[in-house]
Amino acid sequence: MKELTQELESMEPSGAIVDLLLGADAAALTEEQKLTALVLAHRAIASLHHVRLSLLREVEDTAEIAMAIHEPEQSVVHQKHRSAMLDRLPRMAELLRRGEIDLRRMETVDDRVVHLAKPELVAQVEDALVDLAPGLTRTQLARRTTKAVAEADPLGYDQRRLKAREDRRVEFTPLPDGMTQLSIILPAIDARQAYDLLTQDARALVKDDRTTDQKRADAFLDRFLGYGVDRKVKVHVTISLETLMGLTEDPGLLDGYGPIAADSARELAMHAPWRGLLLDQYRRASELSTDTYRPTTRIKEFAELNAGGVCSAPGCTTPIQELDHTTPWPQGDTNATQLKGYCAHHHHLKHGNHTVTLDSDNTLHWITPLGRHYTTHPHQY
Repeated sequence: MKELTQELESMEPSGAIVDLLLGADAAALTEEQKLTALVLAHRAIASLHHVRLSLLREVEDTAEIAMAIHEPEQSVVHQKHRSAMLDRLPRMAELLRRGEIDLRRMETVDDRVVHLAKPELVAQVEDALVDLAPGLTRTQLARRTTKAVAEADPLGYDQRRLKAREDRRVEFTPLPDGMTQLSIILPAIDARQAYDLLTQDARALVKDDRTTDQKRADAFLDRFLGYGVDRKVKVHVTISLETLMGLTEDPGLLDGYGPIAADSARELAMHAPWRGLLLDQYRRASELSTDTYRPTTRIKEFAELNAGGVCSAPGCTTPIQELDHTTPWPQGDTNATQLKGYCAHHHHLKHGNHTVTLDSDNTLHWITPLGRHYTTHPHQY
């Protein structure tokens, strides 16, 4: 159908667009039209979430609402409490109304600012995020928000970290077919070390038809119910020299998690080997200081630092699992600029039907099979 074109993706959600989606026959659409329809549906849902929150904010009788929409009243009370974020974050709320961010991203920001003591601090965080939020995934936005909150209120950030530590717990949730979910909430550094330790255990297991996730689960049981294997775990944390010296309280960066409190980063730095990382004028990794590693090891380490420890594919926040030349060797040099880190899935896509190129300023360009263009940039410390 000709009406369903990519140009509609830049328009605000409207009744006409919803009618167009409702009248579309998904099976009759081209692949490009299907993707456009999904984008439009995603934006329309976000806009309707704004409408729902606006109405919840105005209706006082939660019992009346619960009966009308067939939801537990406790759930309605929670949603009504959430509606306060429209006033707390007015510019983010406008992005939600226009469908430029979804509800989960809005809630992600609100979860991190709701306990800030002063409205001007919330506004400062919103200033730092409002232009970036539409282009970030929920996980990326969570990390940016955590960092912005730490920069806006560094002392309060550490107090909140200590308070949050009191919420550590283990939860038992029954699942179908004789399974159960056992989840644990821990301080980020402890959890990262535990996860990496289980990953090491999983890799040491005999090769068979189990997936890595299955082996990691088996390794957990071996350690918790059996004898386990002691291993040393290497955790990467990046911290500025000013923060290391106590001159500032800027957060550190924990690979695979995101910003952590300055005190936690300093504590790790005091008990571990460290190397200097030079930054350019854009606060991107420029050079790694000399160390005792062989050059190839230094290049790999620098490539991971350049990406902030996560996959270089657009929107992906999975820790780096594999390194690959952007321009295949021998046409492309083996250096830290050409070498990019990926998760296994996006490494496979890069060598499949996606095209990946690199600019001189280290911007990575991805072209999808449908011809859509996305970019990623080196991590900004």
